[in-house]
Amino acid sequence: MTVDIRNIPEDEHLTIEGELTDDICQLPENDAASVSGPLTYRAEASIISENLLLRGNFNQPFELTCCRCNQAFRHTVRLSGHSLLAPLGNLTLIDLTDALREDIILALPNFPHCNNGDNPMDCPARGRFHTEEDFLPTDPKENKASGSSSWETLDKLKLD
Repeated sequence: MTVDIRNIPEDEHLTIEGELTDDICQLPENDAASVSGPLTYRAEASIISENLLLRGNFNQPFELTCCRCNQAFRHTVRLSGHSLLAPLGNLTLIDLTDALREDIILALPNFPHCNNGDNPMDCPARGRFHTEEDFLPTDPKENKASGSSSWETLDKLKLD
């Protein structure tokens, strides 16, 4: 993603929006994540103190593999209100591709679950209780009434 600073009006901002169909993430083929559509963006570019500031929303869809059930699912990385800052130097055309790639990849989940995707599924490998009676928290009053505690049991332990 490149921005031509000559198009930015002085003391104002330039609104840019569109889609990048090129795969800027360049993930390996055998990776658990793969780009599944174009990067869409709507941002404002402005010049502040010899720097290019780009603020806006960036959305990149991915196909991820669930770490529990190994099913593929769609997940969109949404960078809302995201900012990128790049020094101008003597350049008129600023390339923000590397910085944007890094921020998108860092926003990917470390352990993707299919129940957290764009269309949440009920993960078949997800453990759950069938009824409320299957899991009941222990009542601390019952333990005090019976006169036993965890410490009493540990006090009886003989390590000799």
